[in-house]
Amino acid sequence: MDEEIFRVSKNENRASSLVEMAKERYSDLKDEDKPYKIVEEYYEIIKELITALMYLNGYKTLSHKTLVSYLEKNYKDFDKSEIILIDELRKLRNNIVYYGQKVEKEFITNNKKELDKIIEKLFKILNSLL
Repeated sequence: MDEEIFRVSKNENRASSLVEMAKERYSDLKDEDKPYKIVEEYYEIIKELITALMYLNGYKTLSHKTLVSYLEKNYKDFDKSEIILIDELRKLRNNIVYYGQKVEKEFITNNKKELDKIIEKLFKILNSLL
């Protein structure tokens, strides 16, 4: 494993809580209209779901980049284009939060279907494990 990934006790309760929080965020997303907020929420949902997977497998990381790597290495359900999109979302969210970067509505329009597909896949995997 990556040196930024730590072994922890498996924690189904924490994973379940993260899944529930992600479900709430995903449900609330339909009411958001600001592109930067939509990007932030999509990222938070995906981050929470990958973190839940890690807790179920007995791992933890403090690195968002390592979260994406963990998913790529351990869940072959996700193809390279999906991993690239998740990482692009991570970078975009980082630039929004730390540098005030603006997000064009086109990013959401062009990627919404694929982001929804990624989230649904993550929910499906987690539901099979919980």
